[in-house]
Amino acid sequence: MNSSETKEYSEDNIIIIKGRFKSSPMNLYGQFLIIFNNKKQFESYNIVVSTFSDAYELEPHMGWERFEENIINFKWKGNYNASMTSSLMDQLKNFSADYRAVGLLFDNAYNYDYDNMDVTLYDLINRIVHDKNLILETGIQELTQEEFIQTKENRGKQKDEPAEPVTVGEFEVQLAEGSVILPIKGIVAPVRGKAIYELRIGDKIMVRILPNSDRANYFIDLLSLRDDTQRDEKKIKPTPAEVIDIKKGTGKRDPVEILVEIGPGLYGKLIEDEQQVRLKMYNPEIDGPVIKKDLGPYPDNLGQAAGSNKLGMSKGSIILLVLFLVILTLFLILIFLSW
Repeated sequence: MNSSETKEYSEDNIIIIKGRFKSSPMNLYGQFLIIFNNKKQFESYNIVVSTFSDAYELEPHMGWERFEENIINFKWKGNYNASMTSSLMDQLKNFSADYRAVGLLFDNAYNYDYDNMDVTLYDLINRIVHDKNLILETGIQELTQEEFIQTKENRGKQKDEPAEPVTVGEFEVQLAEGSVILPIKGIVAPVRGKAIYELRIGDKIMVRILPNSDRANYFIDLLSLRDDTQRDEKKIKPTPAEVIDIKKGTGKRDPVEILVEIGPGLYGKLIEDEQQVRLKMYNPEIDGPVIKKDLGPYPDNLGQAAGSNKLGMSKGSIILLVLFLVILTLFLILIFLSW
């Protein structure tokens, strides 16, 4: 279809642009994915640049879900050029704010006008890469809302299918003796949060301790995180925590384990199956201070202390017992003498 031809627009259609590019002189390879919503604006976008040629192997005719998964995996494994990738993401972000430019790009994609579409994308990418011989290949995928949702659901079902046992490596961080690790849940923030695959050691996120054990409830109460005015899980207030280690299995569908430090000697472990979930980042102006106080003895010691108290007697009780025995002895002596 040439640029002079147009077709009637349907709000039920999802338009997706997939592409790959390479700069041989600079040894750079990349992939990108742009998804439009039914208002002709960016629904989402992602891009990655790497020195690994694998980033150029996925051909544009492949499904959009393959592109999305591939880009995320490159970022998760750290096999990408962080500076250039970040700059290109900023380029797309700035471009998405120009409604007129985005509208024109949508029209080009919707009408399969590759020539004009590629000119726009080439210009966006080459502002950062700076290679006049940059090679760009693109593909367009059009599907209905129902097909788009179905693809996402099917991908989710595949993750739930029985597979080989998942083995996640041990955390490399050495914890002090007596440290406690509690199960936690991340606080989701779909708009302003940070995707799990983008988390780095040192990031501070908001988490909620799961009250599923006596030990967990002990620390919840110790930190005054219980709000009896709320119901169910919301009874437990979120608390800031620092990411100190991240582990992921070797398989693409393996869950992610994140170890965080809540306070001195107190840690939390978050397990998440979906790498695209966006977690709420810690904001000191809103979320309050990070826990720094010594949390004292842990529940295991408390149980022993409680047992010892039950077996022992207080000093006052001992005195009363002695007095009772003295009085009883005197009473018995008096009875004996009276005979």
